Amino acid sequence: MSKIFYYELKRMLWNRSFWGLLAVNGLFAWFVLSLDIIQGIAYTAPFSVWSWCTYVGKTLPPAMAAVLLLLSSYYGRRQRQVEALTLAAPVTAARQMLLRTAAAGVCFLLIFLVTAGLAAYFYTALFHFTGFAAFLLPALLLALPCFLFLAGLGQLLAGLHRSLLYLLTAVSFVLGYCGPKTAFDLFGAGYFSSRPLALPVGADGEPAFALTASFCAARLLYLAAGALCLYLTAVLLTRKARRA
Repeated sequence: MSKIFYYELKRMLWNRSFWGLLAVNGLFAWFVLSLDIIQGIAYTAPFSVWSWCTYVGKTLPPAMAAVLLLLSSYYGRRQRQVEALTLAAPVTAARQMLLRTAAAGVCFLLIFLVTAGLAAYFYTALFHFTGFAAFLLPALLLALPCFLFLAGLGQLLAGLHRSLLYLLTAVSFVLGYCGPKTAFDLFGAGYFSSRPLALPVGADGEPAFALTASFCAARLLYLAAGALCLYLTAVLLTRKARRA
């Protein structure tokens, strides 16, 4: 299985589209930092956890769009031509899908590390800020459910029709910037940019950062929904393999 995983990962990383998407994500992240985050979010400091979470939320839509576009290559005509060989492999189609998802996760992680690295340089160079430990948990709660939910739902829809994957990419991108500013905000940018305005200001002039129970519950629901989508995709692939 490790050989198949490395093959899938190599296939994605050697794809010229990945490096182009990585560059676009980096440029967009720097644009967000220099024109938006530098002003601070909701009257908080640019290096506050509120501003950091908003930054992560604003850079997640293009990162997930890149992942979904990479996954779309597995549902094109060329992939169908080699599908017979794929189904004949000693690894089941369901496991191949999970390995493919893991490879896409590595690509997503690389994109996320680039955007996080740019933020670290931005905060260090401009504000001499290095207290990044408080950023880790919120970033994980934003990125992991987002990836699992959209990667799972995207492959489930693509199994029905490839165009649905592109539709999901467009819809998720729009929701990332125009969606409801509630705890169920998938990417979190709207939620974290509006939440401080409803909280009392502390001694340091900013609202104290806290993750609400509703926000954490929403992240768990997205994780569960993503896992369910992957399971349903595995079931569909298994049935398809049996019919073949």
